[in-house]
Amino acid sequence: MKIKPMSHEEFTPEESLALITEVIQEAKVRLEEDGLIYMMWGILLFVASTGQYLLFRMEQWEINYYPYFLIPLGAIASQLYYARKQRRQSNQIMGTISVIWAIIGFNLMLLGFFGWPLLKSSLLPISLILLGIGVATVGQVSKSRVFLLAGILINITGFVGFQLDWTNQPLLLGISSLLFIFGPGLVLQLQKR
Repeated sequence: MKIKPMSHEEFTPEESLALITEVIQEAKVRLEEDGLIYMMWGILLFVASTGQYLLFRMEQWEINYYPYFLIPLGAIASQLYYARKQRRQSNQIMGTISVIWAIIGFNLMLLGFFGWPLLKSSLLPISLILLGIGVATVGQVSKSRVFLLAGILINITGFVGFQLDWTNQPLLLGISSLLFIFGPGLVLQLQKR
C-alpha cells in the first residue's frame, strides 16, 4: 500500500478515521512479516535459558551464564534484519515498536551482564516482566490479541518466577519464550500464509 503525499486539504472526520485505520492495518501486515524475528528470539531465549538450567543441573556454577552470550548475537541479527526491512518499508507505528524493543533489549542486556550481582534471584523474574511489557505493548499498538495475551501471560510468569528457586527460573524463562514469544511469531507466520 502506498500512501499518497499529503496535500494541504482538510479531511472530514470519516476520511481521518479511514486514514488512521489504513495505517493500523498496514502496521498489522508488517508485524505479520516480522513474525520471523519473534520466532528467532523465542528459540534463542529458549536455548540460552535451557542451557543455563542444564549447567545448573550439572553443577557448572562458574560457567552457568555462558549460554546468554548468544543474546548479543541475536541483537546484531535483529539490527541487520530491521535495517534491511526499514529500507523497504516504514511507518510511525513500526518505528515506535522498534524503539520500544531497542530500549527493553538494552535494559535486559545491562541487567543480565551487570545487574546480576545486585538482583541475584530476582534477575530472571524481572527480565520476564520486562519481556511481558514489550510483547503486550506490541500487541496493543498493533491491535494483535495474540501478542497482547502473550505479553500478559509472560508478565504473570515473571511474578510466578519470584516464587521459584533461582536454579529453576531459567527453565521458566525457556518455556515462556517458547510458548509466548516463538508461539505468537509462528501464529503470525501461519496467518501470513
